[in-house]
Amino acid sequence: MPIMSRVTKSACIVVTLLFFSPFTAKVFSQDMKAAIRLTKSEQFNAAASSFKQLIQQMPANGDNYYYYGRNCLEKFYSDTLSVSFVEKADSAKAIFELGIRQDPSNPINLVGLGGLKLIKKDLPGAKAEFDKVVALFPSRANKAIKMTPERQAKILIQMAEAYVIAKVRDTTTVFDFLRQAEKLDKKNPELYIIKGDVYFYLLNDGSKAITNYNIAQGLDPNSPEAKLRVGQLWLRARQYTTALNYYQEVVKMDSMFAPAYRELGSLLSRAGRQEEAKINFYKFLELSRNIAARKQFVNTLIDLNDYPEAIHQLNEILKVEDTDNDVNRALAYCYYETQEYEKGLMYIQKFISNAQPEKIRSLDYTYHGRLLAKTRQDSLASVQLMTAYELDTSKVDLISEAAASLTRNKSYEKARDLYEQKINLKKGNSLDYYNLGKIYYTLQDYVKADTNLAIFVEMQPDYIPGFAWRARTKSNLDEKDTKGLNITGYAVPVYEGLIEKTQSDTVKYMKERFESFDYLAYYHYSQFSRDQKNKDEAEKALGYYMRMIIVNPNDEKVAVVKPVIDMLKQKIK
Repeated sequence: MPIMSRVTKSACIVVTLLFFSPFTAKVFSQDMKAAIRLTKSEQFNAAASSFKQLIQQMPANGDNYYYYGRNCLEKFYSDTLSVSFVEKADSAKAIFELGIRQDPSNPINLVGLGGLKLIKKDLPGAKAEFDKVVALFPSRANKAIKMTPERQAKILIQMAEAYVIAKVRDTTTVFDFLRQAEKLDKKNPELYIIKGDVYFYLLNDGSKAITNYNIAQGLDPNSPEAKLRVGQLWLRARQYTTALNYYQEVVKMDSMFAPAYRELGSLLSRAGRQEEAKINFYKFLELSRNIAARKQFVNTLIDLNDYPEAIHQLNEILKVEDTDNDVNRALAYCYYETQEYEKGLMYIQKFISNAQPEKIRSLDYTYHGRLLAKTRQDSLASVQLMTAYELDTSKVDLISEAAASLTRNKSYEKARDLYEQKINLKKGNSLDYYNLGKIYYTLQDYVKADTNLAIFVEMQPDYIPGFAWRARTKSNLDEKDTKGLNITGYAVPVYEGLIEKTQSDTVKYMKERFESFDYLAYYHYSQFSRDQKNKDEAEKALGYYMRMIIVNPNDEKVAVVKPVIDMLKQKIK
């Protein structure tokens, strides 16, 4: 969610230069650390308020602007799905630039600008900003500049971290910054956290990452960050019990450190300990106290298939922020899963109508199509489902869903074309051949119906409806003489097979067995009628007619065949 609107952003950035009562540097430093800690604990709104107050109290201190801009970016990274990077980057850039104007000798906001360029993969631009930073360090050429070694180290560490945040693998530059920082202040725990992050996120070297996190922990035993990182590293290595132990230690160390509860919730949900997972996510939400955190919790609830609670949380978000279009999207998904299709359709249509085209994902069109299908708007459903497929052609089963909607809408030719399209892509499954065979049957193209149903039966030989449809198709391919007698009996082996396959549950498959006896009786009756000396055929016909009566004596066909039964009995005598 946006940190600020265009209007409030201006009000936030244009800081009134107030006179303020003197206070000690120690108190200010504590306030700054507390505000940074709020950002790291993902309490972004509270952190923003603190930075605004610090800027009002000390408008000429560039650090206030730098960490305020970083808070903007961290809030974006906490909710990348619904928050626009462009908007957040613009906000951060404006804050960094104001910090440069207010404190031009302080290079830290130049680090912020360089970091933004790294995120945008403008490496030459980032280097230019970082060169400006180094130019403001004390040197033989700049003897007039006063800056402690610890301060220089801090800024070098921030430049190295910018590469980690942007995931730019220029480890030569990064390690150069870190080596310089270590020479200046080797007791800074942040140095080793960032060094561990380089090994963790850029080089995938867990062993060296843990070594550096442990050094950081030793230098600052009360800091939860390094221990949390180690837990995340063990999680990536799928050492879930070890990761859980580390997260629990973080909570004991600092019960107000919100990210630890989120990690605990995520890990516990993986372990199937859903109630414990929820408790930790609720704690995370309570501590972070922001909309982005609540939305993260909603994502977790959806992962846990707790859609009713997700709907409740989404409605709570709407009470605070009713312009967040992504809430409409999430509500649509959740209402679909709870089978409240009318509500789901309303919210997905609201989302799509309000969304910028580039923000509409394939999954959005998928849910729109499915909701339309569930509300019996199959013609529109097929359009949305195919739009979803065109945006993500790896989701080939969407073609089948669209074809099924067209079939329900009796648009058989269009449905046929979609099934053929999928099969031609070599992505057809057994059900596609089955449905395509039935469509060809409806279109009375029995040769193609038989071809597709034959493939299906080969793939799914124990699926009785497939066998039955194949038999019906074969029966329509039979040749008849002028009297309508069955000459060829193409379906005989299929119906005989159907009788055998349904023998295990004659009640469940009564209709299929009645149909089989009916066909086979008439086929053998036809053969007898063409050669009335062939009493063997008469006996077979009579046997099947009698089985029809046993299976369903009340069927209307039974009344029709009774005269035939009497005739066959006389002929056999």
